Amino acid sequence: MRAGGFTLIELLIVLVLIGAMTGMAMLSIGNDGKDRRPRLEAERLETLLSLAEQETQLRGEAMALELFAHGYRFLILTEAGWREETGDAVFRARELDSDLRIGLLINGENRVLAARAGLSDAAPQILLAPDGDADAVRIDIGDRHGAVQIGNDGEEGWTVMAATAAP
Repeated sequence: MRAGGFTLIELLIVLVLIGAMTGMAMLSIGNDGKDRRPRLEAERLETLLSLAEQETQLRGEAMALELFAHGYRFLILTEAGWREETGDAVFRARELDSDLRIGLLINGENRVLAARAGLSDAAPQILLAPDGDADAVRIDIGDRHGAVQIGNDGEEGWTVMAATAAP
């Protein structure tokens, strides 16, 4: 007759099972979604640009997007010039994580972006007019692994176009 308790083999089997389950849990957590951040940020910006275009048509007033190396903000045109949109939380300024970068091509020409707001007196790069007239724009949001592109080249308006691998 066996005395109460567990054998060494039974305890080892339980430890192996716990280790395997912990390993699977760690794999499912992965890198905390960091590889998806460029796509998520690109989808957010694409949605905001589409909303801003609709807003300009409803208001009948132009809006603009000013891009920086690590963020962006929407601007509205006043008598004093362009100023940051502060009346609508949807169009608030956004800073990206420090490892994400933004790139910009307008009509096929690469544009250099300031590091952050206030470092340049230049006009905003992207004008959103009420009549829908716009330049061909491609915005890249990426990290060291690659970038996701947003563009307005097609008839659908702003779209998330493609992901590219880092060189």
